[in-house]
Amino acid sequence: MKALISLSLLLSVLQVHCHHVPGHPKDSGGHRDKMIFELPHPPVQEEQGQNLTYAHEIAPSNTNFAFRFHKHIALGQAAKNIFFSPVSISSAFAALSLGAKSETQSQIYKGLAFNLSETEEHKIHKGFHQLISVLNEPNNKALISTGNALFIDEPLKILPKFLEDVKTLYGAEAFSSNFQNSSAAKTQINDYVLAKTHGKIPNAVGELNRGTVMVLLNYIFFKAHWKFRFNTDFTKEEDFFVDADTTVKVNLMYRNGYYNFLHDEELSCSVVEIPYKGDVTALFILPDEGKMKQVEDGLSMEFLDRCKRSFIYEEMHLYLPKISISGSYDVQDILQRMGVTDVFSDAADLSGITREPSLKVSKAIHKAVVDIHEGGTEAAGVTVIEFSPQFESDAPNPIFKVNRPYMFLIMEKKTRSALFLGKIVNPNEK
Repeated sequence: MKALISLSLLLSVLQVHCHHVPGHPKDSGGHRDKMIFELPHPPVQEEQGQNLTYAHEIAPSNTNFAFRFHKHIALGQAAKNIFFSPVSISSAFAALSLGAKSETQSQIYKGLAFNLSETEEHKIHKGFHQLISVLNEPNNKALISTGNALFIDEPLKILPKFLEDVKTLYGAEAFSSNFQNSSAAKTQINDYVLAKTHGKIPNAVGELNRGTVMVLLNYIFFKAHWKFRFNTDFTKEEDFFVDADTTVKVNLMYRNGYYNFLHDEELSCSVVEIPYKGDVTALFILPDEGKMKQVEDGLSMEFLDRCKRSFIYEEMHLYLPKISISGSYDVQDILQRMGVTDVFSDAADLSGITREPSLKVSKAIHKAVVDIHEGGTEAAGVTVIEFSPQFESDAPNPIFKVNRPYMFLIMEKKTRSALFLGKIVNPNEK
């Protein structure tokens, strides 16, 4: 009987705070602008002028993985809100692949949308190395911090090569834990997570599975300001049309300004780009009436490239809902539907982590929350994996009014990476 390894592969935190502009009302999130402490950066910094060739090479796969993962969530939750961090999930499983062998490793790469005949294995890991380095670069306009941690049962002997690779390539910290005292191990992990998320995730780990011998944890933290903030004085309650039979009240934020915009005839949707300060931007995608599934099915890297080529920078009236939603997902179930099966079964070959005992993943859970307001966005998420508006044009300037189900994507521009992906069906659904 294979021993179980409890592997927490994702902890995602997104915080975009408002910046108080003199003469503008200060919104309720303004007092949080000051960070309590600095997050340590993983030891993967590159020298100035770094070459991002490998990070750019893995970006299409990471983005396509994001869209595939979203589609599988949406299959059983067409009328539900969705929010998750694809880059954190893919980073975590890529780190895990360092210890996987044979078919187990092949399935992980394929599940993450990598084709080894097109992208060599070492380039994948170098790509994540560069991605982590860029996301952790000090920036006075936007803060993104990401890293990994291993919590290892004291008797468990980890192979030196895996430990060195996961530290060097993925910036992992390693800690000794006593999983025989599951309460103490849980407290140790939760305290670490609490610190890394500035108190956003107080209980990342519930009861650890019996037989747990290791936890691998990945987190991402993001804090930035809208490049052009919304004035709270203009936020008004209006109708949001969930479907033909359901209408709810929502606070719509408003701003008149210049934005990149297009109406994509191929996918039948309108897209507006709303930038943050720094190298981060958000795409808000508003499907035409009744076209949400068509948009979800058609999301791809090609669509994003088409947007970039076709955007028109123009003045518009922008209306965006204030939202606060959460999501919880069984990553194991979703990845199994995507063809990643062996790592969750007795067929798992994780002999690159430790030869004895044999290991397998017994659970993989992802949770995330997001709050979008006039100043920006705040969000937090955690995944634990255990082994054992209708577009209108009747005004002088175009109107982009998000008053029906829509999607949004938060991108880091230097690495072309999708950090967060969401679908909002009902903004009042918590």
